[in-house]
Amino acid sequence: MIVPLLLSAPTSAELVAQAESLSGDLPALGRALAARARPEHRFRTVLLAHGPDDLAAAPAAAAACAPLPEPGPVAFLFSGQSSQRVDMGARLGLEFPQVDAAVARVCARVDPMLPTPLRSVVAGAAEGLDDCAFAQPSLLGLGIGLFELLTTAGLRPDVVTGHSFGEYVAATAAGVWSLEDAAAVVTSRGLLLDALPPGGGMIAIEAPEDVVAPALAGTAASVSAVHDTSSVAIAGPLEEITAIADRFAARGVRTNRVGVGNAYHSPAVDPAMPALAAAIAAVPGRPAAIPLVGNSTGDLVPPGDAATPDHWTRHCRLPVRWSSIMDTLQARGVATYVEVGPSGVLSRLAARCLPADEQDRVVPALQAEPDETTAFLTALARLDARGHRIDWQAVFAASTSLRA
Repeated sequence: MIVPLLLSAPTSAELVAQAESLSGDLPALGRALAARARPEHRFRTVLLAHGPDDLAAAPAAAAACAPLPEPGPVAFLFSGQSSQRVDMGARLGLEFPQVDAAVARVCARVDPMLPTPLRSVVAGAAEGLDDCAFAQPSLLGLGIGLFELLTTAGLRPDVVTGHSFGEYVAATAAGVWSLEDAAAVVTSRGLLLDALPPGGGMIAIEAPEDVVAPALAGTAASVSAVHDTSSVAIAGPLEEITAIADRFAARGVRTNRVGVGNAYHSPAVDPAMPALAAAIAAVPGRPAAIPLVGNSTGDLVPPGDAATPDHWTRHCRLPVRWSSIMDTLQARGVATYVEVGPSGVLSRLAARCLPADEQDRVVPALQAEPDETTAFLTALARLDARGHRIDWQAVFAASTSLRA
């Protein structure tokens, strides 16, 4: 078990002295160090120790520690469909039951709506994780569980957003719906999208929107996402978008089939829109309590709009303006971007929108490797090093292995 050891002192010399004196049982030492830390300490570092031998690295880490920077605003980025993976959240939920509790609340609400229990699909015991009806509620449960765990650790967002379906998770985190109501909405949405006529798809093309869009004239294809200034995705009938992508590929442009089941964020979803609007209208919603940046405009969503059917039908039908979202977040002075999702996929997309020397501002909260608990604690350590003072006492208390 990895143990975070927080070293905190008012001066560099005292930090090094503390590092040189470390000894004892690691979990007990970690709890003691977390209790001793003070928020006013300017010198602070976190050592992730797998065993007593790792304590030898503490003095060097302490000596290299600079005064903490001012943290600046934080954005939470909620990843969308295609970030799901088998067993996502299972190991983290064992270590931090708060995460599993959110997943359980979603399962309790949506299992009567689904042909197979959600947990068995996420565990890989049954097929269907890439279907919208299973992927979307599973991402909602894990996303809100992670969000709640991050806030327990003392990290609270100044603004939230998500990529495609991830905006639903962001809106739930912002208080637009209860978790149970959101679970019903996203499962209804997933079932509607899965029932669309087959034959559509999406392909990413590494070329600017103003180059790709003219190539779609006279076809049923449309731009479905603008990821950055030099990368878009198109959606439409699979034969048509494949032919378009092949023409770009013949000119040396990189293309890649997106792993989704239909032509989302395009006119192909129109048949599902009346039923989606009815599902949204049937669920009570509230104004967003945290600023929410929307996909269809790339700008702040007026707080009262986030619960309306019109907002979510536009969201489903129009392109994902990810590049504009990142422009909006940068204009708001966001200093740290935390991906809230299972795989780190959105972190890579977000980093591409930042200058090369600023890409370390993007921190995925969870990844599969080396294991979920280590990945999460490593993310917290990175955030602490950026000046976001993590409440390590709360982290220890929330953990099944680290608490006393």
